[in-house]
Amino acid sequence: MAQLEIETLRKTFGRGEDSVEAVSDLSLSAADGEFLVLVGPSGCGKSTTLNCIAGLESVTDGTIRIEDEPVTERRPEERDIAMVFQNYALYPHMTAAENMEFGLKMTTDLSAAERRERVESTAELLDIGELLEQKPKSLSGGQKQRVALGRAIIRDPAVFLMDEPLSNLDASLRSTMRTEIQQLQEDLEVTTMYVTHDQTEAMTMADRIAVMQDGELQQVGEPLECYYRPQNRFVAEFIGEPAMNMLDVTRRGDQLVADGFEYPVPERADDLRSGGAFVLGIRPGAIEVVEPQTGAATGTVEVVEPLGETSHAYVELANTTVTVTTDGPGAVSRGERVGIDFPPQRVHLFDADSGVAVARRDSLPGESVENDLRTHTD
Repeated sequence: MAQLEIETLRKTFGRGEDSVEAVSDLSLSAADGEFLVLVGPSGCGKSTTLNCIAGLESVTDGTIRIEDEPVTERRPEERDIAMVFQNYALYPHMTAAENMEFGLKMTTDLSAAERRERVESTAELLDIGELLEQKPKSLSGGQKQRVALGRAIIRDPAVFLMDEPLSNLDASLRSTMRTEIQQLQEDLEVTTMYVTHDQTEAMTMADRIAVMQDGELQQVGEPLECYYRPQNRFVAEFIGEPAMNMLDVTRRGDQLVADGFEYPVPERADDLRSGGAFVLGIRPGAIEVVEPQTGAATGTVEVVEPLGETSHAYVELANTTVTVTTDGPGAVSRGERVGIDFPPQRVHLFDADSGVAVARRDSLPGESVENDLRTHTD
C-alpha cells in the first residue's frame, strides 16, 4: 500500500494565446488503501490528472508523490503504478495469459515458471482461468476487462489507476463489474484512483469522491457528504439522480420569493442580505406533495415517469418545472393540480452569482438535526 499525494498540479496544453489549462492548481491525496474516485463531466480534467500521475503526460507545474517520494520527473515504469484503460488496451496478437504476463517480463527478473504461476493465481482470483489461451478477439467486453484488470493486479503495484474502465460495457455488466472491482480493491487493499463521469459509479464505489469542473476541484468528501452537503451549486446538481431542483429566488423581508413561489427564509439563514438574489435547492425525494394552495407552491403535473416502487413527477410552476419523487404509480396523475412543500431542514441555498452554498444541510440522515442548516456569510 502507498499514499498518493498531488500538490498544486497544473497541466496546460499548447502555448501562448492558444494554450488551454486542463488542470488548475489541483491538490489532492489518497490514503493507504483508499478508493478515491475523480468524477465530473467530460473535459473537466480528470483523465488528464490520471495521465499526469501515471507519467503519460508531463506536468506543467506541481508535484506528485507516492509514499512521500516525488515521482513527477520519473518515467512511467519507474513509478510502481498499474493503469487500467477505458479501451482495455490489450495486445490483439497475444493470448490473455501473454497479455497479463507482459508487464512482468518487462519489469521483473522472474523466471518463466514464476511468471506463469502469478498469471494462473491472478486468473483464478478473477475467475478467468479458462480464458488464458484465448486472444482478445474471442473475448466479450467483460472478459476483456477482467484480463486488463489481471494485467494490472499481477504486478502488485503501489497504486492502481483506472480510467473509466466500465464505460464500454452494457448496463447490466457494468453494475456487476462495479461490485467486483470494489470487492477486489478491498481484498487487495491497494490505493486506487478511479476516474468516471458517471456519478452513480462514484457514489456506489468510492471511499471518497473528488468532484471536478473545468480543471478545478470543487469538493472532496465521502459520497453521502457530497450528496447531502454540497459546497456549491455545481456539486449539488451533478451529484444525484434526478438532479437537485434549483429555483431562482430573492429575499424580501422574511420570505424568499419568485413568480408563483414563496418560502420562509430558513431560520439558520436569517442573515442573508435583503434584496439579494439566491438559488433555492431541494432534492426531488425531499419534496412533499400536499393539497393545492397549502404548500410553498401549487402547480400542474405535466409528466409522470413510473419507475416501479417510485415515480418521477414533473410539476409545472409559474416559470419553472420541479421534479418530485413520489411513491409508486398512482400517487399523482398527469394534469393534476398539486401543492408541493419543502421541509426546511432539507433546503439548500446558493449565492446566485458565485454558486457557493450560503445555507446547506449540515447533518446526514440519522444524525442530529440541531444544526441542520449552516450559513456562510463571508
